[in-house]
Amino acid sequence: MRTTTRHWHALAVAVWTTSSALTAWAQGSERPIRVGAVSALAAQAGFPESSRAAERYFDAVNAAGGVNGRRIEYVSLDEGTAPPMAASAARKLVADPEVVALVGGSGLLDCSVNAATYAEAGLVSLQGASVAPECFASSHIVPMNNGPYLGLENAMAFAVENLKHQRVCVTILDLPGMATGYKRSLDRLKASLKSALDDVAYLQPEANFADAVRERLARGCGAVVFTGHEPTVLQWLDAAQKQGMGNVDWIFLTPAYTDRVAKAIHSPNARVYAMAEFEPWQSASLAMLDWKRVMRQGGLPLSALAQGGYVSAQVFVRVARRIQGPITRASFAQALRDLPATELSFLGMPFQVGQAQAHAPNRASLPVTWRNGHWKIAASVWIQAPPLATAATAATGAR
Repeated sequence: MRTTTRHWHALAVAVWTTSSALTAWAQGSERPIRVGAVSALAAQAGFPESSRAAERYFDAVNAAGGVNGRRIEYVSLDEGTAPPMAASAARKLVADPEVVALVGGSGLLDCSVNAATYAEAGLVSLQGASVAPECFASSHIVPMNNGPYLGLENAMAFAVENLKHQRVCVTILDLPGMATGYKRSLDRLKASLKSALDDVAYLQPEANFADAVRERLARGCGAVVFTGHEPTVLQWLDAAQKQGMGNVDWIFLTPAYTDRVAKAIHSPNARVYAMAEFEPWQSASLAMLDWKRVMRQGGLPLSALAQGGYVSAQVFVRVARRIQGPITRASFAQALRDLPATELSFLGMPFQVGQAQAHAPNRASLPVTWRNGHWKIAASVWIQAPPLATAATAATGAR
């Protein structure tokens, strides 16, 4: 009888211990999933739409029950205007063990300053809009967008192969740290594109845009590619329209693909193009309709930056839901690497990260053209830059 009593006592303790452990695990599993971002939120060359779009997507997911019943808690920090500020923002997120990933970030400093920090901490950053060359040469930074360098390659291919131009001039907005990336991009061009490259000019943000446009018109370029972000695109277009636009195809990268730019074009015969990095929002697909709904509810403009932030949040949720067990930095990074090639409605090619040490999972652009105040699709197929391996090798060899 004594043995039986001891047996039942031990069994009761075991049951109580197991029950307590399960209760503690359940309570722990209900804690929010903390996700961060480092972005240019307030600088003159800021990119706030990306992280704000990611936040709006997470709000919608939380309203629908979260990730396996857990809310997503989003912490977006400003990279500031100097490297020490960007490093400080990253350190705050890295030091918080509950931050399992970074999502929707976009800025000029984050990658160059913090890429090594993220890799050392095992913290993956799914960036909504990557800009610096270092974003495309890091093991733990995954850009959702083409970025300016692959975008430039695709713009050159569109000018030569689709629009059949034999003289293309490129004007590069010379933002800090980006010139090297543009040079590598131009070096990567295949022979037929290089032969059509008539001239490359670098333009400081504070330069006289009217003079730069006048020089391009005087040079007789059949197409002009300008790599600026939205505020400088608006300046460039204003200068070009005041000078009559000329008999030129004006090609911009994806930051020009916005409602604001479309409304700023007043010349009825203007030939203006932009390289969309994601599915054009004229699409009536269910995914696009959902994106528009979420953006409008959040008071955000329709832009490629907002698409990038939305897609990065979408990828995070899709990967997090695949994880069996605790969602940690390590388990998220592993699940992302294990994700098979996946069709995402916004991308022109399957998304996959795999085991690579540098990432450009979105290399496809779809050109759009301006018509009577609106953007229209300008090509029947996506233009796709070569795999990143070439660029990564070049970047490594250049160090």
